[in-house]
Amino acid sequence: MKKVLIVLTVVLVLISCETVEPRHRGVEVGWGGETNLQKVYSEGLHQGFHWLFDDLVNYDVGEKTEVQKFTFNDKNNMQTGVELSLDYNLAPDKVNLIHAKIGKNNIDIKILKTLKSAAKEVVPQYTASELNLTKRNEAEDKISQILAKELPEFYVDFARVQLTDVDIPSKIAQAAEATARQQEFNKLALEKAKESENNFKAAEWDAKTKNILSKPEMLQLKKLEIQEKWIDKWEGSFGTNNVFGSEGTSIIKGLK
Repeated sequence: MKKVLIVLTVVLVLISCETVEPRHRGVEVGWGGETNLQKVYSEGLHQGFHWLFDDLVNYDVGEKTEVQKFTFNDKNNMQTGVELSLDYNLAPDKVNLIHAKIGKNNIDIKILKTLKSAAKEVVPQYTASELNLTKRNEAEDKISQILAKELPEFYVDFARVQLTDVDIPSKIAQAAEATARQQEFNKLALEKAKESENNFKAAEWDAKTKNILSKPEMLQLKKLEIQEKWIDKWEGSFGTNNVFGSEGTSIIKGLK
């Protein structure tokens, strides 16, 4: 009988244990759902007969990065998309308070709402251009100050926040696109105008040339030019010693 009791005791000891995973902390939740606010369990194996009835809830306390994109109106009242990256972790020694007061399923929602609220307060103080070029660090500092004050209320340790991306407002993007299209149209129109001008000058020159060549004196010059070409061709083919005789001969050669 004693051996049976010993074996049962050993079995109960072995099964009455809970484990906290690496980079986590454990919260003890009693049989009736009550949270143990006196103790937070560290990584490793935890034994005790009470684990036959109680639960050990694991909370990841390692640093996390939350990346979210929001759209707000900037200083010029133009819709601007901003992307923020938040580095944080749950306070390791306060996870039992998180479990009791906020809830494991609600803590991420609280963090996201706080991040959005801080960005909504700061982003409208700047133009999209300033957030992109000159005032980004300043805006990040302001958001950091808000988060450093509010996140500890949820037992969250805040590390840093960054504005990782700022979109060009849609109105500015549309205007830039329209300007680019207009510039391309103007370029094509100018090239077309130059082409038309060159064609007109060529046509004008052709008309003037035809007009000059059609004048009587020009026609006479053209006629003389043609005659000279035929004379050259005739003499070149038959020479001066032909049936009509040489230059100055008035009768056909060979006839007396």
